[in-house]
Amino acid sequence: MSDSDLLHAYLATVWTVHGPGGEVEVRPGRSAPPPLRPAGIVTAWNPASAQLSLDENERADGQLRARIAAAGLIAWPTLAHGTGDDGSWDEPGWCLRGDVRGDAIRLGAEFGQNAIVWIDAEGGVTIVCTRARFCGGEIGEVLDAR
Repeated sequence: MSDSDLLHAYLATVWTVHGPGGEVEVRPGRSAPPPLRPAGIVTAWNPASAQLSLDENERADGQLRARIAAAGLIAWPTLAHGTGDDGSWDEPGWCLRGDVRGDAIRLGAEFGQNAIVWIDAEGGVTIVCTRARFCGGEIGEVLDAR
């Protein structure tokens, strides 16, 4: 799949965040609810969109969770619902609460992800590059379907 196809898939993805107040959905281009402002969503599953085994993904997720805990970040579980009907690209991840954009980007890059989801203080939901040159972007750059 090309970078452009992947970005379009990310822009069509819905993330369910399991917070203390219940489940809420986040979608790029739509306003996120106030309890999620600001926040970043990161996963360790399927780095660079290369599908790994369940064991490999679960091991990476455990490592990510340990890094989040070591950094003292508040994290709520998430599930990204990909665009396929078979659920093969549904991916667990973590919603990092607060003004942690830099932390989320660093963790996404460290775990080989193409991008993270960023929710800004006004509720804007964007896809942010964490792999240099993904879709022609630089790390930290907001990506859009050009």
